[in-house]
Amino acid sequence: MKLATRWCSSSQAALSLLLIVLISHYFQDSNEQIVETLALGSILQPNQTLVSRYDAFALKFFSHGPDRNYLGISFSRNPNKTRIWVANRNHPARDGAHLRFSQDGNLIISNPDQTSVWMSGTSGRNISSMLLQETGNLILTHNSGSPIWQSFDYPTDTWMPGMKFYLGSSIIASKSLADPAEGRFSFRMLQTTAEVSVWNATTEYWTSGVWNGHIWSGIPDMNYNALFDFFFRNDSGRPYFAWFDRKTPMALSHFVLESDGTFYIRTWDTINGWWYVIWKAPHDPCNVEHLCGQNGICNSDSTPFCSCPQGFKPFDPTGWSEGDWSMGCVTKLSWDCNAKEFSFLNNTYYDQGSGVGSSVRSYIGHDQAWCEASCIRDCTCLGFSFDGGPSTCSLHYGPLLNGKTSPDINHNFFLRVNYTEQSPNNQLPLSKGRGRKTKTRWIFYLAGCASVLLVTVALLLWGIRPRKRFADRQSSEYVSGILKKFSYKELKKASGNFSEKLGTGGFGSVYKGSLQDHTIIAVKKIHNLKQGDKDFRTEIRTIGIIQHVNLVRLRGFCAEDMHRLLVYEYMPNGSLNSLLFTKPGEQPHIVLDWETRFAIALGTARGIVYLHEECSSCIIHCDIKPENILLDANFCPKVSDFGVAKLMGREFSRVITIMRGTRGYLAPEWLSSLPITAKADVYSYGMTLLEIISGRRNLDVSNSILEKCYFPLWACKKARLGDFSSLVDIKLCGNFNVEQLKIAVLVAIWCIQDEEINRPSMARVLQILEGTLQVTDPPVPKTLSYLEAERNNSELELFKLSVEEELPT
Repeated sequence: MKLATRWCSSSQAALSLLLIVLISHYFQDSNEQIVETLALGSILQPNQTLVSRYDAFALKFFSHGPDRNYLGISFSRNPNKTRIWVANRNHPARDGAHLRFSQDGNLIISNPDQTSVWMSGTSGRNISSMLLQETGNLILTHNSGSPIWQSFDYPTDTWMPGMKFYLGSSIIASKSLADPAEGRFSFRMLQTTAEVSVWNATTEYWTSGVWNGHIWSGIPDMNYNALFDFFFRNDSGRPYFAWFDRKTPMALSHFVLESDGTFYIRTWDTINGWWYVIWKAPHDPCNVEHLCGQNGICNSDSTPFCSCPQGFKPFDPTGWSEGDWSMGCVTKLSWDCNAKEFSFLNNTYYDQGSGVGSSVRSYIGHDQAWCEASCIRDCTCLGFSFDGGPSTCSLHYGPLLNGKTSPDINHNFFLRVNYTEQSPNNQLPLSKGRGRKTKTRWIFYLAGCASVLLVTVALLLWGIRPRKRFADRQSSEYVSGILKKFSYKELKKASGNFSEKLGTGGFGSVYKGSLQDHTIIAVKKIHNLKQGDKDFRTEIRTIGIIQHVNLVRLRGFCAEDMHRLLVYEYMPNGSLNSLLFTKPGEQPHIVLDWETRFAIALGTARGIVYLHEECSSCIIHCDIKPENILLDANFCPKVSDFGVAKLMGREFSRVITIMRGTRGYLAPEWLSSLPITAKADVYSYGMTLLEIISGRRNLDVSNSILEKCYFPLWACKKARLGDFSSLVDIKLCGNFNVEQLKIAVLVAIWCIQDEEINRPSMARVLQILEGTLQVTDPPVPKTLSYLEAERNNSELELFKLSVEEELPT
């Protein structure tokens, strides 16, 4: 990292700090009250500020509009009061909200009507006091003086000096400058190589490289670092990074992931009174994946970075004005397949390589006129580029992503548009002469007249037809086994413009919605589906007749233009994943007891058996894992996404490891290019069953037990020794059925055998779990031993040992 070398003397710095503090207090709102401590039972009002001992940080409410109030910690020594932490970032409080430090030791943000918005979850833990430290860390301490809860364990978008950044945690950028809610960009640490990276949802667009004990391999400038010390430690089986500022006595530097997806290191310049950017990644903001959304164009030399091309407008004007460009741009008019005009975008290109649902088709040996005509003939073609050198024509199919413009880009793009207001400077029609334009106008005119005539006739016919037919058809769409066809507009309205996301997977994102009859639904927007409308409907109707108590029921679908959506019944208890696993430091809101876990294992097995053997045609799910096991109000398990696997076909098999990050559940045949059979689901079920039993990820290395051993192999070794109880989730506190535990562990190990011939069928698995068949002791899979050896010989393991010996405590 290139670091600043221009620093003032310590006396100058101290004087500047003193002046800033005096000025800030002088211009302080006269209604604001300064609070130095908050005792048990006290309340922090909206006009009060809790300050640290030397006034470096402040805890107070801030507002981004009516009923959009948040509690946050900010620097108090800079004029713009830069925030480093927000408690209720995803749940704004109403006007007049306050913070209460309850008598039982819980921090609670409440609305004026006393409804809770956020709480620390520390009640009943013998909390005695609260302290805002000079590091910017808010801590709650035990009667003995030891910290019980601290804000550093729940970072928002900022990494402060001394803050431990644990494996598995993440720093998430704000949605926009005016909305502190979690946005689409996140900063994470990877498990195996101790590298840090920045992501847009499931797509990584910057990485630091591997940590070698001193620097990250992808940041060689760290060799010249004179300002910061970095440490990698393993604290009781929880790997983490931490850093410290060498130059400044107070915490005046910080790392922050901004809402535009750029990761900054900034320090406070006490002489000039501004934040000095020491380093950022990526260096070009236009390299942030999907920064400007669909069809948007990024220009790193402009402010703001994102703009819409001619003929397009922001999909979300309010969000766009606040710096949230995620929704991208849409055409000013509805799309017309007869559109034959193109907008010439100089020094511009669209990179479709990582775009969901987007593609580029290239042809060599044709001229520009052929390229234009080819795009016009295809309604789904959104534009083209033409390279006159090798005569390469590239046709682009939407959505258009990662648009970028710069004088350094030696590339032009022709964007297909249909709009009324055209700019003479930006518009460059490729058609020759005015005759073709005039002919096109007449075609549009005649087509419009014909459309009006047809609509009039249709309305007349509809008006004289019996109304009962329509009523019968409408009601029949809800009969069991018959799906309703929804319009995109209808689902968009039902889901509140897809505002409440329930989850994201490789096949698409799921949103909560409500139909007109107040039925709660889950709407899945599918990506990467190349099937035509007719094929999609045929497959959906086939899947729609599949009904089983342990399969999520499909209520309907949408196949309109480029949109492919599925409508499912809503599962109030979410996914099994959300109840089994918690982030470091989090307390589970529900602990599944052994009886419920075993019932979930049984129900999941029954659902898979139905897919494999009992429905009209065998369906291989291809992605069995806790995220795809949903729980209804009674915790009855229902396998989801089984229909999507059938729709996607086998061509997605090589994408699944990248799209979904589920390597821990993939059978060895996936990685060996062998034919995939139903036994692949058996392997995934076995891995999932181990997680149901243990409450641990099978690829998790954050637990001390797993430091020396890959968990599935460790489970196999314990099973051979007869030590089954050590595999049970510690949250159960020893309450489990010993016989059921033994059967479940042995079944899981049989399921994850290397050769599919050695794995039982799901029907046999179900019989064993139900107690109608006996189970024998399984061998230890050789693949697990190989993974274990590979892991123990990795550079990361060698580095872990050296770190513990060399780094100071």
